[in-house]
Amino acid sequence: MDTLVPLLRSLPLTHQAVFAALTCEKMLPSIVRFDETEESPGASIFRRAIDALCAFGAHEPISKDEFAHLQQQLEEFWPDLDESTNPVASYAFDACVALGEALALVQDAEAEHVVQCATAARDTVDMYVQDVTDIDLPPVELNEFIDATPVMQREVARQAATAQVLATEAHLTTAFIDQLRQQNRQEPLIDFAMV
Repeated sequence: MDTLVPLLRSLPLTHQAVFAALTCEKMLPSIVRFDETEESPGASIFRRAIDALCAFGAHEPISKDEFAHLQQQLEEFWPDLDESTNPVASYAFDACVALGEALALVQDAEAEHVVQCATAARDTVDMYVQDVTDIDLPPVELNEFIDATPVMQREVARQAATAQVLATEAHLTTAFIDQLRQQNRQEPLIDFAMV
């Protein structure tokens, strides 16, 4: 994370938007799983937002109004952890945090939003590791344990590699972004069969 944050902050806004879109797409299965028992599904909001963020990254004309409308839809969908009985509500909540940060990023161009989006994905992995291992350690040891797990190392490596690849491309094209999206889908962020 020490090297990722300055790299993310140094990327152009279009590139930050694509990084955020890829991170949200990685978290989309949390929403799909959450939707299975919900009356008002959220996956379509996520898919439209991810596509809009990628289009923005490829310099296609996307209005701020469209992003604001998606933000409003996201806020209406966002799970209330105090009221939800859905067993994956916390995972869906993290995904909403990531998408909320991504949409805020393209509306106010503050780089901190892309950093928070990346953090939300790692928070999901952190929660997953605690759920599947049921480990009980003091906070410092717990963080060290989680950071050493293959699933966390894989996500940290994905984020670093994605940011580095984006940093090498001066001008993003739809074809390049589509290629990144295909690579991004190859491995799931977490294995819901284990939850």
